Formats: sequence, structure tokens, C-alpha cells
Amino acid sequence: MGIYEYPDKYIIVTLDTLEHGGGIETDKITVVPKDINNLEFSELILNHLELSKSGIKNFDKNKRKKDMIKATGLKTLKAQMQDSKYVSINRINEKYSISPTVNGGTSGPNRGYRYKNKAEFNSIENIYEIGILVKNGFELSE
Repeated sequence: MGIYEYPDKYIIVTLDTLEHGGGIETDKITVVPKDINNLEFSELILNHLELSKSGIKNFDKNKRKKDMIKATGLKTLKAQMQDSKYVSINRINEKYSISPTVNGGTSGPNRGYRYKNKAEFNSIENIYEIGILVKNGFELSE
């Protein structure tokens, strides 16, 4: 799953894994204000991780674009990427990883969100910790 940070909100998006590898964002999107408390944020993150599916054969790229326009209120990819940060969260069994990114914009050789590094941990002692770790990931994102 992934989370976009904007100046006033977080957009939490479930990602499914394609049959032949790679991931695709789904229409399972939650928009929350940035002042969300860590417990509620953590619960939403864990819920989106549970919603992820593997082995997806087909997806509708145009629907994904429309869903993001609706969630962000921004009509172009350039506008959606401006002033945004992205963090990827993965869970395999009970092992979690959080990957901050660098926003390279929409053009040029470094375009898109590029992974910067990854933090891994085996479990969480308190449910609210994952929300704190994700927010810390945004501090490492550019």
C-alpha cells in the first residue's frame, strides 16, 4: 500500500500485486486530514494492508486516474505530484517495511517517486507505532 502526503491531507491507497509482478493502485482510497491521531492512522494503514490482493490479471488504468483526481481534487498528474510526498508500506507475514521516496516530478530522467531507502521491522508492539513510523518516513522523503 502507499500513502501520499499533501500539505493538508494524507491519501491512503491500497495496492494489489499483479499476476506477473509489480503493483497497481486500486480504488480503495481513504483521505484523512494531517492532524489524524496516530491510533486511527495506524488502524487505517493496517486495514489497507489487509485489503491488498495478489495475482491480479487485469486493471483499469483510466479508472485509477479518475479515482486519484477525485481523491486529490487535482486534475493533472503534474498537479498531483507537486508538493506531495509518497511512502510505501509493505507487510509479508508479520514483517513490515516502510520506504520513503524522492519526488522527481513528471518529466526528466528522475521523474516519478524513486525509493530512497527502506526501514524494516518484524512486529509492532503497540498498534499506534506504525502510524508514527510512517509519519517519520515522510520526514525522510523529499
